[in-house]
Amino acid sequence: MRRWLLALGVCVSTAACGNGSNGDAAASGGAVGTDSGGTGSGGTASGGATGSGGTAESGGASSGGASSGGAGGSGSGGSSGATGGAASGGQTGSGGQGNAGSGGTTGSGGSVSSCVGDPFPTADPTKTGPFSVTADKNVGPLAGVVPDPIYGDEQQRFNVYRPSNIATSGHCHPILIWANGYRDNPEQRPPKCVVNAGSNQWCGQYGPIVNHLASHGFVVVASLSTATAEGDPLPTTAGLDWILEQAEEASSPYYHALDTTKIGQLGHSYGGMSTCKTASDPRFSALGTICGTSALKGVHTPMLFFCGGNDSTVKCSGVHDVFKTVTDQPAFFLNELNADHGSWVYQGANGVSLSSAAAWFRVHLMDDTANRNFFYGDNCKFCTDGRVQAEQNALMKVP
Repeated sequence: MRRWLLALGVCVSTAACGNGSNGDAAASGGAVGTDSGGTGSGGTASGGATGSGGTAESGGASSGGASSGGAGGSGSGGSSGATGGAASGGQTGSGGQGNAGSGGTTGSGGSVSSCVGDPFPTADPTKTGPFSVTADKNVGPLAGVVPDPIYGDEQQRFNVYRPSNIATSGHCHPILIWANGYRDNPEQRPPKCVVNAGSNQWCGQYGPIVNHLASHGFVVVASLSTATAEGDPLPTTAGLDWILEQAEEASSPYYHALDTTKIGQLGHSYGGMSTCKTASDPRFSALGTICGTSALKGVHTPMLFFCGGNDSTVKCSGVHDVFKTVTDQPAFFLNELNADHGSWVYQGANGVSLSSAAAWFRVHLMDDTANRNFFYGDNCKFCTDGRVQAEQNALMKVP
């Protein structure tokens, strides 16, 4: 069945801010397909577009499903309750929303997904995924309601990186929300990233990771704002609200192609604060942080913590301290020993950051059990990888 959404992010203190914005540079060793503003660097993704099952279909109706401790939804396509509520023929889940239709699942967040499709086959996260990638540029609402600290009133929107064949892939694609780092030095203000082609370091430096994730089947909603941890709603929240609306809009390329039950957030440095600030959002199913620290409240999903051993902006010790606070959900800490605050992004698909992000979200948002051994069990792959110092919390020691 088609069901998966995601959110991966990075948390940072307000004093320690990274730099960067999303762009279209292809992941090293991988490729980017066509985008709506030109051709991405690298051409067609390795393996080309794949899919099975044909066109996505509208899912079946929910049968009401009383919630555990909350009011159950009812009626055709109705929402489940706050902490459960099963779709007809389905199971109750945790963390997120439910898929409609026979055999569908509902989570603790409530809404029913209209997407129906086949499970994703496993794929190697250290390589570019099987999907070619399209970038829909400068779309959606304004990314936040406060003036951008770099551009003032010239607020930015979003780029969406997605499989090119999303409408016919036969899968329900998970959602990943990406938040940029923030450079607060006025002398280092970057060029605008309204519609960029990855032609400069600022706009292009996040291209490898967003394209790598999209090549694995994720729909990456990337804010173009540099104020990703400011505003009400946060730019990341505005992007999530918008893409969920698009999943039910008949004229949208994302119509009935997204699994609104699996959502994650991804960001870097200051952009990671938005992940920490929204970690309690019941719509999320998995989270991740890259080179960032911030206090966490209400974490209810698995969480990946990544840092660079040579990072002088956000120390690994601070990231590790936050990791240690997550005890009732699976949590994994990765210190890439030779990386600094930004070098991780250029290392390509086989780099630790790109491969760990793809593996983490494949496991937790696509149910790709074949890749669990990257993180779970005493002899996990990253546990024995000489490039990193890895640590599991107690919940990850079981294979």
